[in-house]
Amino acid sequence: MRRKILALLCVGLTLLMIIGCSSGSAPKQPEPSEAKAPEAPAEEEWKFERPIEFVICFGPGSGTDGTWRAIAPHVEKELGVPITINNVPGASGVLGAEYLNKQPADGYTFGMYTPSHVIAAVNNTANFDILNETVPVAKLVHDANIILAGKNVPYNNLNELVEYAKANPGKAKIGLMSVAGIDAVSVQQLFDLAGIDVPLVPYPSGAEANAAVIGGHCDMVLTGPDDYTSFVESGDMKGIVILSEKRASTAPDVECTAELGYEAYIGPWRGVVCKKGTPEDAIKAFEAALAKANEAPEWIEWKEAASLNDRKGFERREDFTKLWFDYYETMKELLK
Repeated sequence: MRRKILALLCVGLTLLMIIGCSSGSAPKQPEPSEAKAPEAPAEEEWKFERPIEFVICFGPGSGTDGTWRAIAPHVEKELGVPITINNVPGASGVLGAEYLNKQPADGYTFGMYTPSHVIAAVNNTANFDILNETVPVAKLVHDANIILAGKNVPYNNLNELVEYAKANPGKAKIGLMSVAGIDAVSVQQLFDLAGIDVPLVPYPSGAEANAAVIGGHCDMVLTGPDDYTSFVESGDMKGIVILSEKRASTAPDVECTAELGYEAYIGPWRGVVCKKGTPEDAIKAFEAALAKANEAPEWIEWKEAASLNDRKGFERREDFTKLWFDYYETMKELLK
């Protein structure tokens, strides 16, 4: 009996050893949480494959047109495709905006807007919702307006203009490209604060407004600081005031509205936009190209010569979007 029990114990121990060895050699199955998920394929960057159309909502020779033509070669270099410029002027930039909005939102149409388009949104002068159907991509520059006067007018600065205009209501006139855009809002804000009546005279282009002042057909013109050097140094005009927080680097002898006690320094910015619905990857690619182009030495020199480095210029999409909606609220208050 004792031998049988010992034999059974030996058999049992042998079986346990066999089972233990076989279970130890089996591969461990991973827990569900340890299972490795298949890697997602990497997203490809947007690649432009054909020319891009760029809509300028003002005519050739305008500030908007000149700004884009100065930076466009550097943007083309970054994107690797040509950019075709299409000037669609009229109705203070509204016609160009309506044209842009009719194009397919396929990533191959961009354009440039100014505060005049925000004013159009406030006044509902376009055939679409400019405010909410526009995607701000990047702001390029932020300009300041300057008032230049003919060499023979009887005033030489803003204080003398105010004195003259109060004594002669409606006699002094100022030329500008639109009485419904940002230039009109900007200068009218100053005249309202000063309590003077100065009629606004629209001209088809800045060149024609300048010619009217030089020829004595209009007293003043609202333009950019870059015009100061050519017209003042030639003796054809004189600087009255720059609508800014500080004096312009290219017109250091001209007083600014801030130092004279007038909080009137709304200036035109110019920014790249596209139609709502444009592929997000295309927007990001265009924004990145603009950021790189903004660092080009030739572009920086061009801005310096045009006094466009006096204010913060380039802003990427997030900041430009905030500015876009902030300006809407500002214009809504001013245009009540």
